[in-house]
Amino acid sequence: MKKNNKGFSLVELIIVIAIMAILAGALAPALIKYINKSRRSTDVQNADSLRTALQTALSDPDAADATGANTSGPQSATVISSSATDAFYKEVYSIVGSASLKTKYTPKDNSVAAGSVFSFEVNQATNEVKVFADAAGAYELSPSTCSQWSK
Repeated sequence: MKKNNKGFSLVELIIVIAIMAILAGALAPALIKYINKSRRSTDVQNADSLRTALQTALSDPDAADATGANTSGPQSATVISSSATDAFYKEVYSIVGSASLKTKYTPKDNSVAAGSVFSFEVNQATNEVKVFADAAGAYELSPSTCSQWSK
C-alpha cells in the first residue's frame, strides 16, 4: 500500500517557524543600528545643505544686508519658509526649497528629539555659518559634527 504525502507535518512547520524567528531575532539589532546610522547621516547631509544655502545667501549683497543675516546667536530654521519677509530668509528658501529642516535621529541620551528643528548661527564678520541639531546650539552638525551624530 502506498502512502500519499501531500504536505508538511505540523512538526516540520513548527521547526521552520522557530528557525525563522531565531534568524529574525538575530538580525533585528543590526537592522535598528543601520536605520539609526542612516538617520544620522541624513541629518548631517541636510545640515550641510542648509549651511551651503546660508553661505550662498550671504554672498548676495541684498540678502547679506538684511536683518536675518545680522542676528547673533542660534536662530531656528523655522524662519526659512516660503512666507518669509526678510530678504535673507527668502534667499535661503529659494536655494533650500522645501527640504527637511527637522532632525530624524534621536541620540541615546535623548538630548535631542527626532523632529527638532535645525538652528543656525551666522557670523558675517568671518563669513562663518554653523548648523545645529537643537535650538540652543549645543549639538553642531556642520561644519564639524558633534559626538552624538558621528558615532
